[in-house]
Amino acid sequence: MPEQGNPEIARRRKVIGIWFWSLVLLSVTTWVLMSRFPTQGVCYFRDIWFLRALWHQNITVYEQLIKLGHSNSQQCVFFATRSMLSLYFATFACVAQIYSPWEERTASRAWLGMAFITVFLIGNQIFFDGFNDQSHGRYSAIAYRTYDSIHSLIWKSIIRMFLFYVFLTFWLLVALEWRRNRFRHGGSESQEAPLQQSDNATKLPFTHPLSSRPPTP
Repeated sequence: MPEQGNPEIARRRKVIGIWFWSLVLLSVTTWVLMSRFPTQGVCYFRDIWFLRALWHQNITVYEQLIKLGHSNSQQCVFFATRSMLSLYFATFACVAQIYSPWEERTASRAWLGMAFITVFLIGNQIFFDGFNDQSHGRYSAIAYRTYDSIHSLIWKSIIRMFLFYVFLTFWLLVALEWRRNRFRHGGSESQEAPLQQSDNATKLPFTHPLSSRPPTP
């Protein structure tokens, strides 16, 4: 059945759209209100390792940010907002995997290129993407700079989160599709085996016409 006339695919896309816009609204609300929450509660995201690690770059830039001139409240808002936005992105990645309207597709040759880009992106974010005031070129517009405001750093973080979770969602969908294909192929082979055995059982044994005995009168 084509995708346009499939009500199940339309329903899944609607569910994904509802989740997407709900999380966008929640992300904006969180960003705006985070600085208005009590500082003691917001600082849990800076001082507790698990909450800080909800976005992996909070771990890598922690030492650098603490040494900058931002106030205690600004530091806490920075880590808390990034952790919460990362949690929303991760939630949407799971929803996209569960309600994905993808049909069975063949493997793409572009997967090797996607794998290279994914490894490069994640590796760069983990090991090299710190504060850099000397960056030039296209990357300079989104590079973390020591003189950036907290909200500017959060905005640049959102760009990184978007790329990170797009690639993560892609590979989750690839893994899900591979698992479905393997299950379907395994199920079809297991169904063909009993049918073939039953056909062999109903066949009469083969005898060569020259070696068969003539019927007795």
